[in-house]
Amino acid sequence: MILRRTFPLRHSTPQVRYFDGHRAILTMSTASTIAASLTLKDLITFGLATVGAVLGVLNTWRAITRDQPKIKVIPKRAIPVGGFDERVDFCIEAVNLGTFALTITELGVLHNGTSGRSTIVQPILLDKGPWPRRLEPRSSVTGYFSSELIDVSKHSVRCAYAKTDCGLTFQGTTPALRQIAEALAAKQRPT
Repeated sequence: MILRRTFPLRHSTPQVRYFDGHRAILTMSTASTIAASLTLKDLITFGLATVGAVLGVLNTWRAITRDQPKIKVIPKRAIPVGGFDERVDFCIEAVNLGTFALTITELGVLHNGTSGRSTIVQPILLDKGPWPRRLEPRSSVTGYFSSELIDVSKHSVRCAYAKTDCGLTFQGTTPALRQIAEALAAKQRPT
């Protein structure tokens, strides 16, 4: 059995609903009824309030993320040229993307299935600067070393890492790291 009822709304034509059991069918959209009752001043106020709310959320998010330390870790393959040590074939670059200075104290690789890591105690730095290295915002340091220093006999390489003096560890991986890890695993496998 279908009942037909009308509900009068202020400033608009009656809204008709049909009831048949448990469902109700709305023949005239509620949004159009509300929009018909709003003036131009109300619409402009609502639009500006929405823009203000969105900008407030974005500004809060930006303020929160601005104060966080950020280091981008990029493992790369190194090609020695010009009399450079031929054993050096791998490097890790650490870039400070934050807004304040950080000191990098360790570079190395983390291994799968363990908390163990292969740390490069004294990486080769092309600029002959000091180690550990203080990185100002938007500056970087690249540590070079031989990939043979990485022990993959028990666990494979998961990613490269850079550790700061405050104890934060940042990780990164690239296809170059995966390629070097596979070559090391093939070289160190017992035959």
